Amino acid sequence: MMEYILMEDAEYRLVLLLDVEDCDYYTDVYIKLILDGKSIVLFKDNLLALKNIVEHYDKGVCSLNGALEEEKLGLLLNEYYRCLYAEQMQENIIMNDQGQWIGERHCCFVGLNYATWLYEYTGNIIMKVTPIFDGFEEDDFTKEYSEFAKNYEDVIKKIVSLQQLREMREVILKLYYELF
Repeated sequence: MMEYILMEDAEYRLVLLLDVEDCDYYTDVYIKLILDGKSIVLFKDNLLALKNIVEHYDKGVCSLNGALEEEKLGLLLNEYYRCLYAEQMQENIIMNDQGQWIGERHCCFVGLNYATWLYEYTGNIIMKVTPIFDGFEEDDFTKEYSEFAKNYEDVIKKIVSLQQLREMREVILKLYYELF
């Protein structure tokens, strides 16, 4: 596996991992967040899917919808998922005309356990990683979900620059065009 640094500072590192020797359109690549000695998988899919996600970073990042509470963004995603599993909606989950939660447009990667967000807020570009509750498939997840919500914390929230996003985009596009 080759490791390519996408973004880093003193606190964290965002890396892309892929097997260059055995890579085709269907081979999974990984984006991992290295933070406090832990490695968290944020993205696992093929390079084409990743290319399609990052291509628009050259144009900028959309502003956070004013109807969303920025500090509760990750918890709202979990609440949206809880409502889907319970087949009921709540008034704090605002849907768009296509029947999707309005916060989803700010989420660039969603994995099994984490969501990665990019949005403009108060004049800054924010990259945030939030946990996702993984027990919705259980028959009675109410108690566990309540505990998750009570103890909820974002994994990381950093101000990033458009230049950092463009550099990340360039690394991914260069790999894509070299391999395919």
